[in-house]
Amino acid sequence: MEKRLNLYMASPLGFTEEGRLYYKTVLLRKARELEGVNVLDPWEMDGKKKEKEDKKHVLSKCEAMEIGGRNFYLIDISHVVLANLNGTDPDSGTCIEIGYAAHARKLVVGYRTDYRMAGEVDGMKVNLQVESAIRRSGGAVFDTLEKSLSFIREWKEHKYGE
Repeated sequence: MEKRLNLYMASPLGFTEEGRLYYKTVLLRKARELEGVNVLDPWEMDGKKKEKEDKKHVLSKCEAMEIGGRNFYLIDISHVVLANLNGTDPDSGTCIEIGYAAHARKLVVGYRTDYRMAGEVDGMKVNLQVESAIRRSGGAVFDTLEKSLSFIREWKEHKYGE
C-alpha cells in the first residue's frame, strides 16, 4: 500500500484576487498532481466563512484565533510544508508556519520566483533565519515551483522507497 503524505501549503496567496487565481489554477493544481500526496489547504473554508469572505468580512479575534489554531493543527498532521516565499520579504504568517513546522520536525520546502533580493547573505534567497529553519528541516529553497515539487517527490520516494 502506498504511503500518502500530507502536504501543507504555506502562503499569503489567499489575501488577494490575483493571488487566489494563481493559488487555485497553478499552485494547488500542480501540488495535487503529486502522486500519493494529500494537499492540506489552509485557504479552504466552509460555506459560512466563504460567504463572509466574499462580503469583505473583518474577522473577529475569536475567528482569527480559530483559523490560526486550525492551521497549526494542519501542520501538525502534515509531513511536508511547501512555502511560498515571494515578496520583498516573505509573509510573516508564512514565516511563522515555517518555524513551527521546522520545530515540529516536518520537512519544509520553499520556493521563491521573485527576483528581488531578500536575503542578507550572498547565496541565500531569503532571510537567514527563514532559510536556516528550512535547511535545518532537511529542506531547501528553490527558484521555481517545479524544482520544489520535484524535491518533495524525490524525498517521498527516498523516505518511503517508492
